[in-house]
Amino acid sequence: MKYAKLWILVLLFSGAARAQDATNIYSMPSPFDRYSHYLATGRVTAAIPIGTFADQYIDKTSLENYSLSVEWIFQGALSAGGEVGYAYFQTRLPRQVYQLDGQDVSAVQTRTLTQYPIQGFVNYHLAGRSAIVRPYVHLSAGGSFVDYSLFYGNLADQQQKFQFAYGAGLGSKFLFKKDGSLGADLRVKYSQTALNYDYVTKGISSINASFGLFYRWW
Repeated sequence: MKYAKLWILVLLFSGAARAQDATNIYSMPSPFDRYSHYLATGRVTAAIPIGTFADQYIDKTSLENYSLSVEWIFQGALSAGGEVGYAYFQTRLPRQVYQLDGQDVSAVQTRTLTQYPIQGFVNYHLAGRSAIVRPYVHLSAGGSFVDYSLFYGNLADQQQKFQFAYGAGLGSKFLFKKDGSLGADLRVKYSQTALNYDYVTKGISSINASFGLFYRWW
């Protein structure tokens, strides 16, 4: 009888210990809270020209803008990463008579500007890494390959340069589920690329509103 009681006590204590261990496992923070991790985001962007770029060259909103970024999420509020992208602006003027090389030419003028930005960035987050909604402040700097092409019918004035570029903005990440790997990102950003050529005399300025989907892992 004593041995039976002893075995019952052993079983009860071992069961309680296993239950406690299971509780501890489920109550532990997720790996995304405990460790630094990585995040990749693909974006589509609407870009609105502003400043002298809009006044003198192109004032039409562009929807042909895409980017891909990879980000290292640190254990604190900061993250850092790199972003590459593609941006395209275009507008077309009615047929007019232009003087080119001393000759009058009747043509439709098409103004285009293409960019391939490559930038590093830092984000400062205003909520913890486990938050479903995580706002952030964004700063970026780097370079951009710029293709300025101005067409008079089939005739073109083209300039290609690699220029300094920077930006600043506000955004927020939204997890689809708590501790999940997938989410969405909304960001509004001011972007400036240095350029002084022809109609563009004070750089390429725009306000960019982007929507992205991200995947994170550790």
